[in-house]
Amino acid sequence: MRRSISFLSLALSAPLSLPLYPPRTCVGAEVSAVSGETKTFEVRGVIKEVRPAKKIAIIEHEEIPGYMKAMVMPLSVRESKELEGIATGDRILFRLNVTESEDWIDRIRVEGKTTPAPAAAAASLKQLEKGQALPEADLTDERGRPLRLSSYRGQALALTFIYTRCPLPTFCPRLNSHFQKTQELMLKNPDAPRNWKLLSITIDPEHDTPEFLAAFAKAWRANPEYWNFATGRLRDITALSLQCGLRFWDEKGLIQHNLRTLVIRPDGTLLSILPENDWTPESLAQSLTEAATSEPREE
Repeated sequence: MRRSISFLSLALSAPLSLPLYPPRTCVGAEVSAVSGETKTFEVRGVIKEVRPAKKIAIIEHEEIPGYMKAMVMPLSVRESKELEGIATGDRILFRLNVTESEDWIDRIRVEGKTTPAPAAAAASLKQLEKGQALPEADLTDERGRPLRLSSYRGQALALTFIYTRCPLPTFCPRLNSHFQKTQELMLKNPDAPRNWKLLSITIDPEHDTPEFLAAFAKAWRANPEYWNFATGRLRDITALSLQCGLRFWDEKGLIQHNLRTLVIRPDGTLLSILPENDWTPESLAQSLTEAATSEPREE
């Protein structure tokens, strides 16, 4: 998907209570009585993994012109039976359905088989466990200033990974909305601690420059005293994300897009991990409060 100045203008003028999306086109459209307009795309891809219990298939899909570039990402189905008869390595044709608040796939048809590629060597980086210290990373914030993760010592920190061009409403837009609501909850609660921060790190640093992140932060009403956005070198972001349990860049240079939000204590150690997107702003606010008021861990 190409960088678009018109999207930036749209983002800055869009209603701030709604997620921000780049311009969209669709192969076909349907109308849902529950969710409003549903945009529908026919897409080809390859199955990387099937998780019936979570109603998810991880799919390496082709570019969807005018909507989303080629990626590897977990896509959900509404019924587990939609995943019956498919397996890792299957080449498939499927339908992607998107509303303002939901996305799901259906009508999955196997067209052939492939030989799954071996996992990238970088995936062997050891993942952070509860109680361990958050690794250091040299980043750049939305104001163009150097940012080190160690600078958050003394603060409870909620850290997540996003990219501004992410079009699916249940992925980055939902994380942005949840962080915005968490910020609101914490600032409006007179009993909440004040030693807390939110940090959204882009996984698309080529596009998400500090200048672009500054405009994006403004559109989401991020209070810079509490919520920052960061970019950096791709290799540094990749290493950090892998240690945090998020994999987004495979051996072909395609963005994989699982979700991961971490809550860090003021002493820099991991309190908890909020996987995927099934957590709420209320639960994050509670975790931040717990982290901010926790006693320093003994060395």
